[in-house]
Amino acid sequence: MKQVMYLGPDIKGIVRKNQIFAYYPENVIEQACEVSPLAKYLFVQMDNIVYSRNELRREGSFLNLSYKKLEKRGK
Repeated sequence: MKQVMYLGPDIKGIVRKNQIFAYYPENVIEQACEVSPLAKYLFVQMDNIVYSRNELRREGSFLNLSYKKLEKRGK
């Protein structure tokens, strides 16, 4: 069983930023994808968390752009 962390912005009533799941949260990912299909890329296995956080901080990277687009939808 792999732990998964959500690196995106809060999606009200669905998932919080930096929320950790002790299981693969299929239902949560489906709900988040209804808000934006890009949300699924922001659910990252803990094995890859260091790499993913670095990519998230890197301006113009795929995760960075996905985060920003999802954040705009929330506002």
